Amino acid sequence: QAGAAGAARAGSSAAAPEERRRRVAPLAAAPPAEAAEEPLLRGIFEISKRSCDVVLSARRLRWSPILPESPTGDSNVVLQAQEEIIEMKDVFSVKLKRRRFVGKIKGGTLLGITIFKCLNKEENKLTNCAIHLNNLSEDHCYLWFKHLKEILNGFQNRPKSLKVFVNPSSHKREATHLYYEKVAPLFKLADIKTDVTVTEYEGHALSVLKECELQAFDGVVCVGGDGSISEVAHGLLLKAQIDAGKDTDYIPTPVIAPVPLGVIPAGTTNVLAHTLYGIKHAVTATLHIIMGHIQPVDVCTFSTPSKLLRFGFSAMFGFGAQTLALAEKHRWMPSNQRKDFAFIKTLADLK
Repeated sequence: QAGAAGAARAGSSAAAPEERRRRVAPLAAAPPAEAAEEPLLRGIFEISKRSCDVVLSARRLRWSPILPESPTGDSNVVLQAQEEIIEMKDVFSVKLKRRRFVGKIKGGTLLGITIFKCLNKEENKLTNCAIHLNNLSEDHCYLWFKHLKEILNGFQNRPKSLKVFVNPSSHKREATHLYYEKVAPLFKLADIKTDVTVTEYEGHALSVLKECELQAFDGVVCVGGDGSISEVAHGLLLKAQIDAGKDTDYIPTPVIAPVPLGVIPAGTTNVLAHTLYGIKHAVTATLHIIMGHIQPVDVCTFSTPSKLLRFGFSAMFGFGAQTLALAEKHRWMPSNQRKDFAFIKTLADLK
């Protein structure tokens, strides 16, 4: 029924039924690797106000506009249609599209399916875009929705549940707003459950992680700057040693964390985030987490001869360390003024 409806929208013709078929780019025209993929579904949807022949395989979703016969009437001449392709590995969400009346949250008229894709906008920067597949047949849409969801659920690295720490004091106290305006909606769109802790004091994330049942989550996410991320990383690794029965005063061979750490840059300094993503951009970081991209990072331990002090990514000594330590004590000052003051004061105190 859906196929017939889609063909009817493409136009009409006075020719015989077998000659009224709209020509589409044949599957055989695809590259050999694509042609070898067995199609899971094939059907008709309206995309960008054009009726399209849509083919779904485990790796790709591709479509091409349904075109009329050649104006010359030669049934052997097929008009060329530009085929478009989406790699399923770039898709992070699929939703049923409905028309709802104002005030209604559920129900409504089913209009089709919306696919959300991760897109490379420019160098190192990711964004998301939506592709609307319109078809009024509920059976048709539910069948396609089911297969699309099954493909997405097959990507094993993608998280389904995350423990999130937000440092509300990070960078002009914007981290909380950034999380709920930019990050949380993408997690919800990707059907990722979150347990959020907005930290209230230094060491809060560490104390929560010590008591956290990490097996309930697929990852831990920190929204903040380098200081916040360092604390969460220390807590995550320390919890791993405790769970492994290690003596936390002396750890010559620490075990790795059981879940990955996601970094959302929202601080004054975001060196680690820039190292991971090549850019300080919260949406880019969020999409990397949603897509399950893993980047190994070296971590070191800082210890006295008899006691582990902490896990960390880097250490600074001397003038730079003194400047940062002084700047931390004056967080009530605006960021740029605090840095300039700490630099000048530390320089003036040198003997």
